[in-house]
Amino acid sequence: MRFRRSMETDRQRRKIGPVAKLALGIMAIAAVLVSRSLAALLCEAAVVACAILLRSRSRQIQYAGLIWPMATMVGIVGLLFFDSGTAWMLGLRVFNLLGGSLIAFSAISPEELGAALMQLRLPYRLVFMFTAGLRYVPLMENKIRSIRDAQQARGIDLRFRLKNVRNWMAFLAPLLVQSFLLADELAIAMESRGFSRPHRTCRRQAKLTWRDGLVMAAALGLLFALAYWERG
Repeated sequence: MRFRRSMETDRQRRKIGPVAKLALGIMAIAAVLVSRSLAALLCEAAVVACAILLRSRSRQIQYAGLIWPMATMVGIVGLLFFDSGTAWMLGLRVFNLLGGSLIAFSAISPEELGAALMQLRLPYRLVFMFTAGLRYVPLMENKIRSIRDAQQARGIDLRFRLKNVRNWMAFLAPLLVQSFLLADELAIAMESRGFSRPHRTCRRQAKLTWRDGLVMAAALGLLFALAYWERG
């Protein structure tokens, strides 16, 4: 047990803190916004694509598959109204923004994001609403999948066709009931834990380490160097 605890503490020490992760994600998005040349956007797109492929999580790959059509559509619209160079830049910028956001939010869990926002002195109620919403999305995704599989197992066709509009009530009604049940369970859990108390005690948050400061300073320096290079 002591060896396992020491391994866990060493693993936590090697990781950067949630505030540093949040700062890195924000600076990565800012780097895409300050880029003006096609070469910089191409380099950023290569880094984003390699990062998505190296992480190779099924959910992340599934979400990444939605980025390519959106970036391609933006590029086609830019080609219709502007020149080819502008179309390439628009498509690459959308790909980099969506891909960078996907990598940033997949690298930090809702608990770590909540801890980072609490360290930034944001109100607890606002942080709880934000993190609860992030946890609510995968729960609803599992509910949607289970309801869809159950109704299709009963022989109800739920494919996107005009003749199946009536069948969608067999999908929407259980989904609405499950949403109300989840909201009711969340409200009961919050009330039982004293969420509405005027004075609360929060879990002790991890402090910023020298490693976090070094990583954020290096990323900020690279961001300023990129901004200076892009603006001549």
